[in-house]
Amino acid sequence: MTLVTVEVTLAGVDSGNAGLAAAGRATMVAVPVAVGCYAWQRTSHRLFGVLLIVAGFGWFLSTLSESDNALLYSTGRVASWLVELELMYLALSFPTGRLTERADRRIIGGVALLVAVLYLPTALLVQDYPLPAPYTSCESGCPENAFVVLESEPEFIGSVIRPLRDALTAFFFLAVTVRLAQRVAGSTRLMRRTLSPVLVVAVLRFFALFLLVVIRRVDSEAEANQVLGWAVVLGLPAMAAGFFAGLLRWRLFVANSLQSLGLRIHDGADPETLRKNLADALDDPGLRLVYRHPVSGHWIDAGGRPAELPAPGSGQRATTIADGDREIAAIVHDEALRDQAELVEAAAGFARVALDNRRLYAEVESSLEDARNSRARIVASADAERRRIERDLHDGAQQRLVSLRIKLELAEEALRDDPDVGAERLNALGPEVQATLDEIRALAHGVYPPLLADRGLGEALRAAALLAPLAATVSADGIGRYRPEVESAVYFCCLEALQNAAKHADGATRVNISLSDGDGLRFEVRDDGAGFTAGSPEGAGLTNMRDRVSALGGDVEVASAAGAGTVVTGSIPVPA
Repeated sequence: MTLVTVEVTLAGVDSGNAGLAAAGRATMVAVPVAVGCYAWQRTSHRLFGVLLIVAGFGWFLSTLSESDNALLYSTGRVASWLVELELMYLALSFPTGRLTERADRRIIGGVALLVAVLYLPTALLVQDYPLPAPYTSCESGCPENAFVVLESEPEFIGSVIRPLRDALTAFFFLAVTVRLAQRVAGSTRLMRRTLSPVLVVAVLRFFALFLLVVIRRVDSEAEANQVLGWAVVLGLPAMAAGFFAGLLRWRLFVANSLQSLGLRIHDGADPETLRKNLADALDDPGLRLVYRHPVSGHWIDAGGRPAELPAPGSGQRATTIADGDREIAAIVHDEALRDQAELVEAAAGFARVALDNRRLYAEVESSLEDARNSRARIVASADAERRRIERDLHDGAQQRLVSLRIKLELAEEALRDDPDVGAERLNALGPEVQATLDEIRALAHGVYPPLLADRGLGEALRAAALLAPLAATVSADGIGRYRPEVESAVYFCCLEALQNAAKHADGATRVNISLSDGDGLRFEVRDDGAGFTAGSPEGAGLTNMRDRVSALGGDVEVASAAGAGTVVTGSIPVPA
């Protein structure tokens, strides 16, 4: 198309400026098409790129008005009417290719109606096209209209149609100029990054068109017409270059933003630091972070106060951050980012990682605190158990042994004085020795039951179930032997659950204890009592159970509902 434009211009322009005119017309075609191809390769600007390429083809047709052939010349003049409509649309829809404002849609609708009613039909009625015109350097002796179907031009064309359409054309050029100026003045810092290179040039070009229409109407021979005509023509590649500069600046901004996000988003960052990092990376000082309340589902800010997502037309949009199917937060950002889905999704991804890391840090810190408290309770429990054993030994077995020693000394004296009396005294010591042995055995049984050490969990729990206040059954099929600490933890947890059922399970008549070995050693203690409601405080027994099992890497859960009994389940990982 560019070569055809050059050939047509060189052949049609008779003045010494033919080379300059050919270069100008070629630029009108080549630059927009090249920029359109660049924009078309970018997903977020693909529509605008397609429109720019289509407009470039239209501008190519408009350069045919430099030809001295009547058909080509007439085609170029008619195409120039459509070119201005395309250019207005491109300027008002940059950078997305969509008209988002009602005022812009009304302007384009009005211009389309103007072209359809007062411009295109006149191509069939007029003998000559109005001069001077920015798309042709012909000033006199120009080719006639090849599309005219009448012998002579109707009088109302010159007296009514042309004055009316010139007035409306000037009005719409001025309206577009004002709208673009408003966008420049009202745009945010982020929007100006893309819009400024385009809108400044567009404002100047459309204002030059407004002046050209007015001055041509007043004095068609004025020298200013030629100057304004070239300003309008060169404004086309200048606007295309502005489009390219805006797209390039935006692409650089996206690259810098992603790099900044990668460097600034730190693991475990607090909400305000995260918000500030996102705002700096996206160059959006007004950026906010809001969060979904985990219970009510309402939006709240970092301080827990109610928050609202932006309404349409507020200049801001919200991008939600999801964890699976659950919304956890939202980024409220400048509306200029609405068509940069990749950038906003990347920012949301970084924010999601930061929030997940912060949650994991909190969970780890909570787990460490639980572990510290559990360790402290275990140590305290061990100390209490040691003191109990010392007390029981001192008050029980030790006192009996001291008493036995004294009685043995007395029996020894009696043997020397009266052997029969001494023998009676020695025989009388037998029950006391047996009682002392029983007390020591009972004390040792409380530390680690002999049956558990000799026969394993199943037999030890069955023996304990026979002595339980409630009827209890034990199911332990397929259970083998495990490390002593594992068997001890499960044994005492089951005993604790059995005692809790007897003490606290109102209406309970039966308890079932079951053991299984799958991914780990699992136990379950189920009663048929009245149960309790969620939120009931846990006693020291359940806390001790959790401490025992968690020390071995396992966990304990308690499930209960009113009228459905209570189930205590736990599992401890064991080697295969």
